[in-house]
Amino acid sequence: MKLSKIALAAALVFGINSVATAETSTPKIGATKGEIQLKGEIVNSACGLAASSSPVIVDFSEIPTSALANMQKAGNVKKDIELQDCDTTVAKTATVSYTPSVVNATNKDLASFVSGSASGAGIGLMDAGSKSVKWNTATTPVQLVNGVSKIPFVAYVQAESADAAVTPGEFQAVINFQVDYQ
Repeated sequence: MKLSKIALAAALVFGINSVATAETSTPKIGATKGEIQLKGEIVNSACGLAASSSPVIVDFSEIPTSALANMQKAGNVKKDIELQDCDTTVAKTATVSYTPSVVNATNKDLASFVSGSASGAGIGLMDAGSKSVKWNTATTPVQLVNGVSKIPFVAYVQAESADAAVTPGEFQAVINFQVDYQ
């Protein structure tokens, strides 16, 4: 009888202990895995191009065809080419040359739409001095500062000519740029 009481007491202790352990332990949750991809380029230059500036995204949203009447510049989206880690002991100013992937056949001052159904218009740019950009020609110099320097520009949509029939639709264009330092 004494052995039975000891066995019963041991069973109760171990049984209660295992129930208590089961209630307090948390189930293992699965892990989340990922990766970090790193890329960049080391350049021998006065500044580096910030990631936000390659590419610079310009979204005109919707432009009514009536806004393009009489060769008006519509959209007028202000953006910056952002340069980082600038060192003014290397260069004091910067100019930008813009080159469209396709120049508009009717109006050489505009970049052509490269895709979409819109037609009869194109894209133009104005530089930091509010001057119309001439393709493949350096803009007015912009003063650099140590650290972050910004080169502003304005992108606009314009009819190819005063009598152009502008067809509504989506459009995309690409304009490449090169920053040169002085």
